[in-house]
Amino acid sequence: MFECYKNKKVMITGITGFKGSWMYLWLKDIGAEVSGFGLLPNSSPSMYEILGMSGDERVSIGDIRDKNYVVENIKIQKPEIIFHLAAQPLVNVSYENPEETFEINITGLINLFEALKNSNSVTSLVVVTSDKCYRNSGEKKKFTEDDALGGIDPYSASKSCAEIITSSYANTIINEKDIYVSSVRAGNIIGGGDWSRYRLIPDIVRAIISKTKLVIRYPNSIRPWQYVLDALRGYLIVGERLINRDIEKVSTFNFGPADLKTFNVLEIAKILISTFDKNIDELIEIENPKYYESDYLQLDSTKANKVLKWNPLFDIEKSIKSTSEWYKDYYSSNKPKEISIKHLKEYIKLLNI
Repeated sequence: MFECYKNKKVMITGITGFKGSWMYLWLKDIGAEVSGFGLLPNSSPSMYEILGMSGDERVSIGDIRDKNYVVENIKIQKPEIIFHLAAQPLVNVSYENPEETFEINITGLINLFEALKNSNSVTSLVVVTSDKCYRNSGEKKKFTEDDALGGIDPYSASKSCAEIITSSYANTIINEKDIYVSSVRAGNIIGGGDWSRYRLIPDIVRAIISKTKLVIRYPNSIRPWQYVLDALRGYLIVGERLINRDIEKVSTFNFGPADLKTFNVLEIAKILISTFDKNIDELIEIENPKYYESDYLQLDSTKANKVLKWNPLFDIEKSIKSTSEWYKDYYSSNKPKEISIKHLKEYIKLLNI
């Protein structure tokens, strides 16, 4: 699977992050020539250090906001396809520092497109945005790719802007170049190796390991929870179709869970905590949310199902089970990289059955 990436020069912006590092691992396993850059993770441990990425000369620490750096990096690495994952990914942080959020998520993307204007190596680009890019009126519906954009909070607004910027550059500024572009929108991604602030799964794991209270801010909020490798497989399929030129030159795809039942934050917390044989009542503490977030968000993946033949492999229970197993293995083993490789291989094996 994904043989088209073998020996292909692939760049990942945001390669040091949670999703970026898992994509790095997968593409390296395929045999791609992987390069990328990102900020130093603000957590320790991190997948960046677990995978030993600092020892990879093709992986560098750099800021998407530095236009000259982005241009020079692409000029040196000469990627054929870029997966753009670099972002400020947290809603709460966007309230605390909206300027930084807009700079990274908007100006950073513009810097990338400006670099592509003078690149002769890049033929394909996958821009990763967010399920939160849609205008959410509170109506309980699944968003399709044709729904209106327009997030309210700074993070969601920045992702709406990213979609508009992607469409604008792809259809005008770089339209004369032979670069195929797709934007992809996924939901709340879960999986082993995430230690980010303000995320439910890392918060739960930290609370269990440190034997402290877990603060839940939006217990009734419903989100499109999804396993990290399911989402990344979607991105890789899109990239494959762009490389093979059997897709529209400019396209957009949603990747969401297939579960018919929706799950709120408290339900997800209960399922995960139970896998650690803990009692949720002893662990959680409900806190009134400080910032606004929509209470219902779901994605319609019909287009990805039909056009890309993509469906999530894991339902929510399987996603949480795999996530829990990764953290348990991590805290009971001194070989975290091998643990991650094992989880990737097991997932790939299921795809081939």
